[in-house]
Amino acid sequence: MIDLLSQMRFATKPQLFQALSEESLGVLLGHSFLQDVPANKLLLQQGDTASHLYLIAEGSLRTFRVDKEGREATIRMLQAGNTCMEAVMFMGGPSPINVQAVTPSRILFIPEKAVKAQVLADSQFATNLLRIVAHHYKNAMHQIDAMNIKSPVQRIGYYFLTRHIEAGHDHLDFELPFQKQQISNYLGITPETFSRALKQMKDLGIDVDNQTIKLRDAFSLCHFCDPDTAAMCPKQGSAGCTACKNS
Repeated sequence: MIDLLSQMRFATKPQLFQALSEESLGVLLGHSFLQDVPANKLLLQQGDTASHLYLIAEGSLRTFRVDKEGREATIRMLQAGNTCMEAVMFMGGPSPINVQAVTPSRILFIPEKAVKAQVLADSQFATNLLRIVAHHYKNAMHQIDAMNIKSPVQRIGYYFLTRHIEAGHDHLDFELPFQKQQISNYLGITPETFSRALKQMKDLGIDVDNQTIKLRDAFSLCHFCDPDTAAMCPKQGSAGCTACKNS
């Protein structure tokens, strides 16, 4: 178990492993294996049976669906420490999504049988899984809301804001974790509309230089804040944030 953990250099402990006992963690890792996968490799195809839960040790994954005409819709975009296939594993039947490596990645494969057995044996592990699924459910609601109500600029601004908070909110420059074309697909925006929206955001003090977001000040993204996002923000209630003062 120690050897396997030493190969996964997480900045913070993944939510899947939060508060687990050494015994419980040992059981899970004892059945698991690490695998390096190249960029663009499909780990699972839509219609196949999910046999493993994937924990990203390094790199990034995406989950997506493909319709009969071959059009793709990105469902989730995942980075180191994230997991996927939690819900699908308990749905039964074929997987409704594809899972693909976006960049060269190192993935921990945890077998379905080990996951389901540990859910019954360890309430903390079961709680961790429920929290992860609940988080993804909340994100899905935001995504549906964005595609039906928000303008392209609002969708992009909200995405930038959440990434800025996740990055620590300490710098005026931060890097996008995915290519702009992948982000536009995830947000349900054409690349052309995405580019036009980025130009409009310059007036709000938000500039994009390749993969780098450059902010005029620490509150440039507060235009896109909502109560759920404010709850995650360390600047909530700050005197300088108009969105916080009016919420």
